[in-house]
This record gives sequence, C-alpha cells and structure tokens, in this order.
Amino acid sequence: MKHASFGIIYLLLRIEMISNTTFDIVVNGIVLKPLRLKKKEVCIYLDFSVEQLRKVSMNDESFPRPIKTGSTRQSGVYYDFNEIMFWKEKNL
Repeated sequence: MKHASFGIIYLLLRIEMISNTTFDIVVNGIVLKPLRLKKKEVCIYLDFSVEQLRKVSMNDESFPRPIKTGSTRQSGVYYDFNEIMFWKEKNL
C-alpha cells in the first residue's frame, strides 16, 4: 500500500514540474490541458473572488462568456479554458 501512495506523490510532483497551471494532467510525459473550467477553478486561475469574477463577467465585454450545460437553474456553468487563458494573458 505504501508504494501506491508514493506513486501518487511522484505523479503530483511531476505534474508541478512540467505543467504551468494547476489544472494540467500528465499522462506518459504528455501534458493534458483541461477543456473547461468550473467557476471556482476560474477564480483560482485568475486569483479572483467569486464576486470579482461576477463583476468582471458583467462589465468586461472581452471576458469569455460562460457555457451553461443544461436548461435548468441547477445546470453547471463552465468556462472555456483557452478563452480564459488568452483573456488572462491580455488583461492581467
């Protein structure tokens, strides 16, 4: 059992060494980027509070629009990772 936990720790350390965001996943030495981010993940990536994200989303026309996954109020809201990444490079 100890060997399994060492493997997980090694993988996590390897992810941090190779990747440039906290959301990257490394599989066989290949860095995989996420396609979508949840609202809380966008806040972490941009170092915003939820309130700051809401204000920027409402007031900045260049900020990426959220993607709603369903038609109900409870449906998840996601943001395209590449759009968020480009916005951050351009504006922050």
